[in-house]
Amino acid sequence: MKNLTVITLLLLLSTIVVKAQKVQKAQPDSIIRVIPVGEGRYTSFLYTIGGKLQTREDVAIRLMAYAPSATEYSAAKNNITWTYISVAGAAISGLAATIEFANNNKNAGATTAIINGQASIIYQHHSLTGAYVFTGLASAFLVSSIVHFTKAAFHANKALKVYNQQFE
Repeated sequence: MKNLTVITLLLLLSTIVVKAQKVQKAQPDSIIRVIPVGEGRYTSFLYTIGGKLQTREDVAIRLMAYAPSATEYSAAKNNITWTYISVAGAAISGLAATIEFANNNKNAGATTAIINGQASIIYQHHSLTGAYVFTGLASAFLVSSIVHFTKAAFHANKALKVYNQQFE
Protein backbone atom coordinates (compact mmCIF):
# COMPACT_ATOMS: atom_id res chain seq x y z
CA MET A 1 0.00 0.00 0.00
CA LYS A 2 2.83 2.33 0.90
CA ASN A 3 4.49 1.71 -2.48
CA LEU A 4 1.32 2.64 -4.37
CA THR A 5 1.09 5.94 -2.51
CA VAL A 6 4.71 6.78 -3.27
CA ILE A 7 4.28 5.88 -6.95
CA THR A 8 1.10 7.95 -7.17
CA LEU A 9 2.83 10.95 -5.60
CA LEU A 10 5.79 10.62 -7.96
CA LEU A 11 3.47 10.52 -10.98
CA LEU A 12 1.60 13.58 -9.74
CA LEU A 13 4.87 15.45 -9.20
CA SER A 14 6.09 14.49 -12.65
CA THR A 15 3.03 16.12 -14.23
CA ILE A 16 3.82 19.32 -12.33
CA VAL A 17 7.39 19.23 -13.64
CA VAL A 18 6.17 18.70 -17.20
CA LYS A 19 3.68 21.56 -16.82
CA ALA A 20 6.43 23.83 -15.49
CA GLN A 21 8.57 23.14 -18.56
CA LYS A 22 5.89 24.12 -21.03
CA VAL A 23 7.20 26.95 -23.19
CA GLN A 24 4.96 29.97 -23.01
CA LYS A 25 4.65 31.85 -26.28
CA ALA A 26 4.69 35.59 -26.22
CA GLN A 27 1.43 37.36 -26.78
CA PRO A 28 0.54 38.70 -30.25
CA ASP A 29 1.06 42.20 -28.92
CA SER A 30 4.80 41.46 -29.14
CA ILE A 31 4.81 42.16 -32.88
CA ILE A 32 7.41 44.77 -33.81
CA ARG A 33 5.95 47.53 -35.93
CA VAL A 34 8.01 50.09 -37.83
CA ILE A 35 6.54 53.58 -38.17
CA PRO A 36 8.18 56.07 -40.56
CA VAL A 37 8.33 59.62 -39.22
CA GLY A 38 9.09 62.71 -41.29
CA GLU A 39 9.29 63.27 -45.00
CA GLY A 40 11.96 63.11 -47.67
CA ARG A 41 15.45 63.65 -46.40
CA TYR A 42 14.42 63.82 -42.76
CA THR A 43 12.63 60.46 -42.60
CA SER A 44 13.39 58.30 -39.59
CA PHE A 45 11.77 55.23 -38.08
CA LEU A 46 10.18 54.49 -34.73
CA TYR A 47 9.66 51.00 -33.36
CA THR A 48 6.62 49.96 -31.35
CA ILE A 49 5.94 46.72 -29.51
CA GLY A 50 2.43 46.35 -28.16
CA GLY A 51 1.72 50.00 -28.93
CA LYS A 52 4.63 51.24 -26.79
CA LEU A 53 7.62 53.01 -28.27
CA GLN A 54 10.85 51.05 -28.10
CA THR A 55 14.45 52.03 -28.68
CA ARG A 56 16.50 50.47 -31.44
CA GLU A 57 18.52 48.59 -28.82
CA ASP A 58 15.38 47.04 -27.31
CA VAL A 59 14.32 45.83 -30.75
CA ALA A 60 17.81 44.44 -31.36
CA ILE A 61 17.68 42.52 -28.08
CA ARG A 62 14.32 40.98 -29.04
CA LEU A 63 15.56 40.06 -32.51
CA MET A 64 18.70 38.45 -31.09
CA ALA A 65 16.67 36.47 -28.53
CA TYR A 66 14.77 34.59 -31.26
CA ALA A 67 17.17 32.27 -33.14
CA PRO A 68 15.79 32.53 -36.71
CA SER A 69 15.72 36.33 -36.62
CA ALA A 70 19.08 36.42 -34.84
CA THR A 71 20.84 34.91 -37.87
CA GLU A 72 19.27 37.49 -40.17
CA TYR A 73 20.08 40.32 -37.76
CA SER A 74 23.70 39.15 -37.55
CA ALA A 75 23.90 39.06 -41.34
CA ALA A 76 22.56 42.63 -41.48
CA LYS A 77 25.15 43.82 -38.94
CA ASN A 78 27.91 42.05 -40.87
CA ASN A 79 26.85 43.72 -44.13
CA ILE A 80 26.70 47.14 -42.46
CA THR A 81 30.25 46.63 -41.20
CA TRP A 82 31.41 45.78 -44.72
CA THR A 83 29.55 48.83 -46.02
CA TYR A 84 31.59 51.07 -43.71
CA ILE A 85 34.81 49.32 -44.75
CA SER A 86 33.94 49.72 -48.45
CA VAL A 87 33.10 53.42 -48.05
CA ALA A 88 36.41 53.99 -46.26
CA GLY A 89 38.23 52.10 -49.03
CA ALA A 90 36.49 54.20 -51.69
CA ALA A 91 37.43 57.41 -49.90
CA ILE A 92 41.08 56.40 -49.46
CA SER A 93 41.37 55.14 -53.05
CA GLY A 94 39.72 58.29 -54.37
CA LEU A 95 42.13 60.46 -52.42
CA ALA A 96 45.09 58.42 -53.70
CA ALA A 97 43.80 58.74 -57.29
CA THR A 98 43.45 62.52 -56.87
CA ILE A 99 47.02 62.78 -55.56
CA GLU A 100 48.33 60.64 -58.43
CA PHE A 101 46.51 62.76 -61.00
CA ALA A 102 47.84 65.94 -59.40
CA ASN A 103 51.44 64.71 -59.32
CA ASN A 104 51.51 63.12 -62.76
CA ASN A 105 49.43 65.41 -64.94
CA LYS A 106 50.72 67.23 -67.98
CA ASN A 107 51.55 70.44 -66.14
CA ALA A 108 53.25 68.85 -63.08
CA GLY A 109 56.80 69.04 -64.46
CA ALA A 110 56.43 71.73 -67.10
CA THR A 111 59.55 73.83 -67.63
CA THR A 112 60.39 76.64 -69.95
CA ALA A 113 63.16 76.48 -72.51
CA ILE A 114 64.34 78.31 -75.58
CA ILE A 115 63.95 76.19 -78.69
CA ASN A 116 65.09 77.59 -82.06
CA GLY A 117 65.31 81.01 -80.53
CA GLN A 118 61.78 81.03 -79.14
CA ALA A 119 60.64 80.52 -75.57
CA SER A 120 58.41 77.49 -75.20
CA ILE A 121 57.12 75.13 -72.53
CA ILE A 122 58.50 71.60 -72.34
CA TYR A 123 56.16 69.00 -70.87
CA GLN A 124 57.67 65.94 -69.28
CA HIS A 125 56.06 62.58 -69.88
CA HIS A 126 54.30 61.19 -66.82
CA SER A 127 52.54 57.85 -66.44
CA LEU A 128 48.98 58.02 -65.15
CA THR A 129 48.74 54.27 -64.58
CA GLY A 130 48.70 54.63 -60.78
CA ALA A 131 45.92 57.18 -61.00
CA TYR A 132 43.88 54.89 -63.23
CA VAL A 133 44.41 51.93 -60.89
CA PHE A 134 43.32 53.95 -57.85
CA THR A 135 40.29 55.27 -59.76
CA GLY A 136 39.30 51.68 -60.57
CA LEU A 137 39.72 50.68 -56.93
CA ALA A 138 37.61 53.60 -55.77
CA SER A 139 34.87 52.65 -58.23
CA ALA A 140 34.97 49.01 -57.12
CA PHE A 141 34.77 49.97 -53.44
CA LEU A 142 31.85 52.28 -54.17
CA VAL A 143 29.92 49.53 -55.96
CA SER A 144 30.78 47.12 -53.14
CA SER A 145 29.42 49.54 -50.52
CA ILE A 146 26.14 49.88 -52.42
CA VAL A 147 25.79 46.09 -52.73
CA HIS A 148 26.53 45.53 -49.03
CA PHE A 149 24.13 48.29 -47.99
CA THR A 150 21.26 46.79 -49.99
CA LYS A 151 22.01 43.34 -48.57
CA ALA A 152 21.99 44.80 -45.04
CA ALA A 153 18.59 46.39 -45.63
CA PHE A 154 17.26 43.09 -47.01
CA HIS A 155 18.48 41.09 -44.00
CA ALA A 156 17.18 43.68 -41.50
CA ASN A 157 13.71 43.56 -43.05
CA LYS A 158 13.82 39.77 -43.15
CA ALA A 159 14.81 39.64 -39.46
CA LEU A 160 11.72 41.68 -38.56
CA LYS A 161 9.47 39.52 -40.74
CA VAL A 162 10.83 36.27 -39.30
CA TYR A 163 10.41 37.58 -35.76
CA ASN A 164 6.83 38.72 -36.40
CA GLN A 165 5.88 35.42 -38.09
CA GLN A 166 6.05 33.58 -34.79
CA PHE A 167 3.03 35.57 -33.58
CA GLU A 168 0.83 35.11 -36.64
